[in-house]
Amino acid sequence: MGEQTLVLRDAWAVYDHWLADSRVEFYPEPNGLDAVLREATAPFAGQAAPKWIGDCYLLAYAKHSRATLVTFDRALHDLARKQLCSAVEPRSLTG
Repeated sequence: MGEQTLVLRDAWAVYDHWLADSRVEFYPEPNGLDAVLREATAPFAGQAAPKWIGDCYLLAYAKHSRATLVTFDRALHDLARKQLCSAVEPRSLTG
């Protein structure tokens, strides 16, 4: 994220701001997420998992929860769309 990267103190402030927003909800990990995560990781079965495992977890969580995935990561956004998961990039909300 280059110059937009935050120090941890500022990142926690952003998180606290989200928590105060009535439009934002946080959910515990749902039962049955493992099956959806396995499905999300299937296209990467023959690859090392360093980056994709985290992305696939977020994708699986959003799909399982029927939530919209909000991400600044173009590759994750594209993967979500390919796997029929609702996803938006915040930049596209304003432009």
